[in-house]
Amino acid sequence: MGLLKLPLVVLLCSVFSLLSFKALCDASELTVKFSETPQAFSHYNSTTFVFEVLVGGSGACTNCNITCKLDDGIASNCESRMVSYADLKDGNHTFEVCPNGSQGVGCGSYNWTVDTVPPTANITASTNFTNALIVPINISFSEPCTGGPGFVCSSVNVCNLLVHGAGKVIPNSLKILQPNLQYSVLVNLSSTAQYGRVILIMDKNFCTDSAGNKFERNKNSNFTLRFDRRTMAVNLTTHVPGRQLVLDDANGETRLVLATNNCVKLRICITFLVPVLNSSAEILKSLEPEILYSLPKRQGKLLPLNVSKDDPGHRRFEFMVDGCISGMAIVTVGIDENSITSIHGTPVSKVDPITFLFDSLRPAPMLITPRSDYLMPEISTPPSDFLGPDVNFLRTREHNIFLWIEFKEPVFNFSGSKISIKGGELVRQVISGYLCV
Repeated sequence: MGLLKLPLVVLLCSVFSLLSFKALCDASELTVKFSETPQAFSHYNSTTFVFEVLVGGSGACTNCNITCKLDDGIASNCESRMVSYADLKDGNHTFEVCPNGSQGVGCGSYNWTVDTVPPTANITASTNFTNALIVPINISFSEPCTGGPGFVCSSVNVCNLLVHGAGKVIPNSLKILQPNLQYSVLVNLSSTAQYGRVILIMDKNFCTDSAGNKFERNKNSNFTLRFDRRTMAVNLTTHVPGRQLVLDDANGETRLVLATNNCVKLRICITFLVPVLNSSAEILKSLEPEILYSLPKRQGKLLPLNVSKDDPGHRRFEFMVDGCISGMAIVTVGIDENSITSIHGTPVSKVDPITFLFDSLRPAPMLITPRSDYLMPEISTPPSDFLGPDVNFLRTREHNIFLWIEFKEPVFNFSGSKISIKGGELVRQVISGYLCV
């Protein structure tokens, strides 16, 4: 009997081994069941998987050789049925579990997306400056932000586009340009304010994306809109210095005269209250220089000073006269206001032209003795043959001589210290325009 039992035991062991080998190798009877996974769209960059390997769809496989792999990484043993990952990058990921190295047959996998970037939105308009009453505003989201109520603008007080300043949204003007991504709405600017600014800014945390990230503002989630309906003032000036010229001593009548003999100071400056859209070349065309008088006859030419400003948004422009030569000229410079446009679109106010004198010729003085009918001491003139070729020789028996010093044009800072006398002395006294010597 003992000898008969031995083959039977060997036979039973062989059958059990064959069944065990089939359970280990026949992966078609094995299935993977996940009990803990991340959400299909997750805003976490770490996760944990918990799973079971079932035999025939019911009982757990207790002697399976299980490996796990993330994306295109190397498979590793995970018989503990729990795997955790951290520092995951944003994007699509795949987690795969394979029993007994079945390489796809009987394996289980799970796909999900990691998205840690919160949704945001940009506010734009066709211009930052305007003189209009109604301005269209565009809102562009970085991704659909449909969690929660989403973007809403049902009334002035219930709108995710906030308006600070002299303006308000027009709710019934809301348009959906691209569902859940792009919108447009009109903003009404105050009609009573002549100028000012309105700040547009997105609301906080009013929606979430599909991964659960809350809305966040970025630097483009606010927009400053400046409006100005005033007529734009312009200041036309020059570097030519001014002096008060006395026209009438008795009445104290004076006039400010711009005059210079320095070519470097022949510059024209134009300063606007707000930036303009014109370039230096366009501003130059708007200038209207006129030569009222010139000696010698010559037409001046203005050139932009330093670097030409071709880009818009400048308030100050400066030009200089090209080809300055010795001589004298009276120049008037005006400006064509209709050819200039401010960044708000408002017209330029009318500005008076400027007139200046350029004179590099030295003034020529004349010494004149007064006539006898002025009740001054009589001066006798010697015979003509007594006078030298280059000397105006006069004789008198009077001790005091009155002279006129006459200039062909007004002069400044002239005094008796500018006169040189030989054989006498100067009495620093002015009587009705005469110098007493």
